[in-house]
Amino acid sequence: MTRSRILSKQEHIGSNLHLVVPTLLLWLTFPMPAWTQTASQIDRLVFDPVLIEPDTGREMPAYRLPLQLLPLDEDGQNDQANATDQDERGALEVLRSIDAYLEAVTALEVESGPFSPELIELLIDLGSQYQQAGEHEEAIEIFQRAEHISRVNNGLYHPDQYASIEKMVDSYMAMGDVASANDKQRYLVYLNRQHHGDTSTDALPYVVNLADTGMAQFNQAMSMPRQPVFSFSSGMGPGPSGRGPTPREMAFGSLYMAQQNYQRAIATMLDNRQYFDPVLLDLEYRFLETLFLQAYRQAILNDPDYYLSERSATTGSLLKKDYASRFASYNYNSGKNTFERILIYIRNNPEARVYQLINALMEYGDWCMLFGRTQSAMRKYREAYELVHEMGVEEASIEQLFRPAMPVHLPLITAKPNTREKFGIHQEAELEYEGFIDIAFTVSKYGKAKSFETLDTSGNVTRQIERRLVRYLRNSPFRPRLEADNRFESQRVEVRYYFTYADGVI
Repeated sequence: MTRSRILSKQEHIGSNLHLVVPTLLLWLTFPMPAWTQTASQIDRLVFDPVLIEPDTGREMPAYRLPLQLLPLDEDGQNDQANATDQDERGALEVLRSIDAYLEAVTALEVESGPFSPELIELLIDLGSQYQQAGEHEEAIEIFQRAEHISRVNNGLYHPDQYASIEKMVDSYMAMGDVASANDKQRYLVYLNRQHHGDTSTDALPYVVNLADTGMAQFNQAMSMPRQPVFSFSSGMGPGPSGRGPTPREMAFGSLYMAQQNYQRAIATMLDNRQYFDPVLLDLEYRFLETLFLQAYRQAILNDPDYYLSERSATTGSLLKKDYASRFASYNYNSGKNTFERILIYIRNNPEARVYQLINALMEYGDWCMLFGRTQSAMRKYREAYELVHEMGVEEASIEQLFRPAMPVHLPLITAKPNTREKFGIHQEAELEYEGFIDIAFTVSKYGKAKSFETLDTSGNVTRQIERRLVRYLRNSPFRPRLEADNRFESQRVEVRYYFTYADGVI
C-alpha cells in the first residue's frame, strides 16, 4: 500500500533565518498552488460503497467495471475525428440558415412593415439559429425585438411574448449572466399573473424554474473553493468587518429565493386543490431541502461539505449558540409541518400506495435524526414499523426497510459530500476507480458511526483519503436498525468503498 508524503515547508525554506521569515509570510498569505490542488482533489473524491462478507472479504454485489472513455466504431477506429467533422459541417449549415432567415426578415419588413405580427415567429427562429451558433448577444437582440413587436400588436401581458423571453433566459444563462436570466424569469411570473391571475397554475412552470435556478446558483457557489478574506479595518467598506459579502454568503440569497418560490408554487397548487398531483409532493421535498440548508447556514459557510459535524464551540458566544438553536428549531418545525402535509396528501389519496406512506414516515424520522431529535425519530420509525404489519407487507420487504444489510446514510434530502449525487454523476454511470478501502464500523442504536477499523486497501490510497472516508462516515447519522421485537440495536458492518475523483484528475 502506497502512501503520499507531504514535505514540510521547513525542508524547502532552508536554514538561513533571513530567508525563513519573508518566505513564511509569503506562504501564509499566498498558499502554494500544489497544496491547494491537493485539498481540492480530496474534496472531489467520490466514494462508492459495496458490502463485503465478514471474514471472506467477498463483495456483495460486484462493483462496476471501468467505462471505456472513447467509443469505437465498427472498424475499431475512434469516432472523435468524425464527430469533429460533423460539428464543422453543422456550423456551416447554421451560418447559411442565419443568412436565409435574415433575407426572409428583410423581405417581410418591406412587404408588411417593421411591426408585422408575422415577424414574431420568424425572429424567434432567427434568434434560435444565433443561439445554435453561440452568438448569444445577437440572439438576445433578436428576441427583444420579437418581444417588442408582440407587445405592440397584442398588449403588455399577452402570452405571445413568452417564447421570446424564455429564449432570452437561455442565452443569458449560456453567457453566465445569471442576474439578467433571473430578472427575465421573474418577469415571466409577473406576466403570467397579470394575464391569468394570482392563483392560476399557468405561472407554475416559471415559478418552479425560478426556484430551481436559485438552487443551482446556491450549489454552484458552494462547490467553489473558499476564498481567503482579509479585513484591515472596520471602516473600509460595507459589513461589520469592513468587507462585502463573500460569494458563499451571497449564495444564501439565492437559496432564500428558491425557498420562497417553492413555497409560492406549493400555495398555488393548494389554492387550486391539486392535492394529489405528484408535482406537489416533489415541490414539498424541494422546499424541505431549502429549510434544511438554511438551518445550517453558518456551519455551511464555515465548511460546505461537513457542516453537520461542526462543533458547537465554533459558534462563539452563548448568545450566538442560542440564536443558532432557535433558528434551527424554526426550520426544524417548518419541516415537521411540511411532513404533516405530505402525510395528509398520501393518506387521503385513493390512488396512493402503501410504500409511499411508509417511506414518508421513514423520511419524517430521518428529518428528526438530522436535527438531533433522536427520540422523535425513533417514534416515527416505530410508527412506520407498526404500519407495515397492519398492511400485511411481506417479511422480506420489512427486513430490507428496517434491517438493511447496508445501513442508510443520511441525509437523503440533499447531496452528501463525496458522493455521485454531489457531483451530478448518474447512479448507473460506470467509473474508473483509483482503488478501494475496506473498512469496518459500528452504527449505534442512535445512528452514530463509530469504532472504525481499516481492514484492507488497494490502489492509490493515502492517509488523507482514509481520513476523508472516516470523516464522511462520521459526518451525518445513519438510520438506526429496528429489530423484530421493536428495539433499536447497534449494527456492525464491513464495507468496501471504491474511490475515484469527480473530474478524473489524480
